[in-house]
Parts: sequence; structure tokens; C-alpha cells
Amino acid sequence: MHVVRSTDGDTTDRTGSAIFDGTVHGHALSEGRSEQINAAIVHFSPGAKTRMHRHASDQLLYIVAGIGKVGANGEEHTVGAGDFVVIPAGEDHWHGAGDTGSPMSHLTITLPGGETIVEGQPQ
Repeated sequence: MHVVRSTDGDTTDRTGSAIFDGTVHGHALSEGRSEQINAAIVHFSPGAKTRMHRHASDQLLYIVAGIGKVGANGEEHTVGAGDFVVIPAGEDHWHGAGDTGSPMSHLTITLPGGETIVEGQPQ
């Protein structure tokens, strides 16, 4: 068993990576602790979001703070603290604070080793 304290590990700046537009920080929770689950808290500053992308496994998002948006298949939804989003494997989607004017933080859960493909990026 691993108890991960909120002060354990580092929060890393993910701004400028291939998947994010805007200022984004992430805090890995399961890294080195689980072989079957990837979990992280991701903080999106107002206006920040992911680029369109897809995962090889389902992705689960639990909104822990703020107001954000998620989008897929030409639809978008405003989400807030306590909302839960299930994104099926292979579905092109995006998520983040978007144009809400609010920051947003979510817990993301995926399977390890699952490929993430970002639209417009070399594969």
C-alpha cells in the first residue's frame, strides 16, 4: 500500500508540451507506485486546454476544482468540481479550462503504456 500525501512528489510545468495550449501544471500521483494505473492531477490556468488528442485506453477525468470544458465529436460540455467524465479509448477529444475565465483542475486516470496521439503531431 502507498499513501501519497499532497506534498509528495513534484508539480511540473507542462506548458509548451505537444499536448497543451496555455499554462498547465501536472502532479503525478501513481508514478512508481502502480503498474496498472496512471493517475495525475492536472492544473489548467484560465484559457489553457489540451489540443485534440486520443488515448489507447479509456481516460477518466474527475474535476476537483474550478470550471472547465471537455469536447468531442463536435460537442462541448462545461464541467465543474464533482463532475466525472469518461472518454472511450480512441475518441478524439480535448479538455481544460478553455474559455470559461476560470482555472480548472482535474484528476486524470489512464492505463500505463497507453499511447496518446495528438492531432497534427508526428506519430
